[in-house]
Formats: sequence, structure tokens, C-alpha cells
Amino acid sequence: MNEISISLNGQLIQVPVSTSLEAMLEAQAVALDSIALVRGGEVVPKSTWSEVECQADDVIEIFGVVAGG
Repeated sequence: MNEISISLNGQLIQVPVSTSLEAMLEAQAVALDSIALVRGGEVVPKSTWSEVECQADDVIEIFGVVAGG
């Protein structure tokens, strides 16, 4: 099975080639509610997580969304 390395919140992990962002998050047991995903310095719209595939050497950060102000 071919795998690629990505950085998730500063930790290097291995994921299968062609893994969507959503599938990667689920495999890491990340609750998909109330989080924002930043890939390569840009926010990735949640509506595209199931379509966008992880790429080798991606740098992905997960942020908790907090309501209020």
C-alpha cells in the first residue's frame, strides 16, 4: 500500500495515497464538528473536505472554532 507523509498539527503521520482530508481526520479520531482546517496556510472550506485529497508533505493544522467574542 502506498502511503504519503503529512504534518498534522506538527506531528508527522502516514496516510494512504488518495486519502481525502475528511477520511484522514476520521482516521485520526478527530471530531469534525466545530473545527477549522488550514492546509498550507489557507483555510479549507468544510464543504470540500471529502473531495480534497491529502498531498505528500502537506502541512495541516486543526483549529477549534469558538463562538462568541
